[in-house]
Amino acid sequence: MLNTEHQLNRRELLRTAAVAAAAGATALAVPGLARGDVTHGSEQIGEIYQLQAAFHWAKSHALTDPTAIDRMVSLWTDDCSVTSNGTTFTGQDGVRALFLNSGSWKHRRMSVVPSFKDQIEVHGNTAFLYFECHDIALEANDPGGAQGSLVTHLTNFGTLRNEGGAWRFWQMQFGSASPVSVDQIYDS
Repeated sequence: MLNTEHQLNRRELLRTAAVAAAAGATALAVPGLARGDVTHGSEQIGEIYQLQAAFHWAKSHALTDPTAIDRMVSLWTDDCSVTSNGTTFTGQDGVRALFLNSGSWKHRRMSVVPSFKDQIEVHGNTAFLYFECHDIALEANDPGGAQGSLVTHLTNFGTLRNEGGAWRFWQMQFGSASPVSVDQIYDS
């Protein structure tokens, strides 16, 4: 009996593979079917995820790589604005001042993001982005908590702009993502 079940599973696998191969051959024979649907901006969404990854890299390397602040600032447009805790910072100099006075530039932290909560809506050369930053203390004397603990819960949302083929933060708002929640989206 066990042998028969194994043969049936193998048959199903071969049948599925044959159907998939036929579909692949059809897609190759009809070029319009072989191309992926990128009309919804999937390439741009990938580029926005790379922007977000660069943001978290800079925060996570703030105290260990002297280029981190310049990398962070380069992710923003020249005419950007970001509002954090009721204060608006404008231009790249404002962004530099904001981050140099933030927890990641004062204490070693790793910034992580629950990517399943990300929201990205591309509208031509602008896009809406929502993401959260959760920073983990990497040193024992972090005033936010013990080494390895979650010390900040931030929400970030606003408008990005594509300049010359590169996505940059343009008009953003930062706030609290506390209490930490799997399902709640904050302030968007």
